[in-house]
Amino acid sequence: MKRPVVYMLVAVLLSSLGAGVAALTMVRYQQAENDRRWCSLLVDISRGQRESPANTESGRRFAEEIDHLRREFGCPEP
Repeated sequence: MKRPVVYMLVAVLLSSLGAGVAALTMVRYQQAENDRRWCSLLVDISRGQRESPANTESGRRFAEEIDHLRREFGCPEP
């Protein structure tokens, strides 16, 4: 192979790799941003559940699920 062809192939491979890394970085940033948006809601609901605990079994299960989601997203304690 001639040298210009090798350089072209290397440039294409490096460009593809760079685009892939940029796409993955953007997706991870967007996912973290979406998780932070949910945190506000989950913390507010958890705070309300602690101030006024649920009286029914389904209400307690709901509160447990909200707390589980809050911890899963890494949100702060209410």
